[in-house]
Amino acid sequence: MDSTWIRNTFDWCVNSLLSAADTIGVTYEALNVWVFVIIVPVVLVISLAVNIYFLWKSGQRETDLEEKDERFNQNSQYIKTLNI
Repeated sequence: MDSTWIRNTFDWCVNSLLSAADTIGVTYEALNVWVFVIIVPVVLVISLAVNIYFLWKSGQRETDLEEKDERFNQNSQYIKTLNI
């Protein structure tokens, strides 16, 4: 299997990190630790928390809509006349 694209992608990432480290004045290793040990896990935890919040909110909204629909059906004169 041809793995040139993997090698090229890896080299591009390393060169980008080297350039970024040089630009901000830190070592490659320090930047690597900051990115992959500190920043990425924090972003993943925040993303997970936001996703859980939206899933919870979505479930809560569906429950609220079902309750409102049920109350509407009970109070609606039109539905009462249809004997549904």
